Amino acid sequence: MSSLQLTLDEPVSPELALVSPELAERARQLLPEPGWLSQVVRLETEAHLGPLQTLMLGLFVVLMTVTPLALLILARSPRFH
Repeated sequence: MSSLQLTLDEPVSPELALVSPELAERARQLLPEPGWLSQVVRLETEAHLGPLQTLMLGLFVVLMTVTPLALLILARSPRFH
């Protein structure tokens, strides 16, 4: 195996890291510390829908589903041809 002594001023492309173990090791050394090792702080809260919002969401979903079907049925109707 050849030993590459490179000074990289820019990130190594993933393709080069796949074909060259030396470049892959160098790219791994340049990576920052993994974020998953730091503590996780959850700031978001769960959004709770009220009964009226749930009803409106359901009606919206039904209308968005039924409208194209109704338009297709009307388009195939013999009185529109």
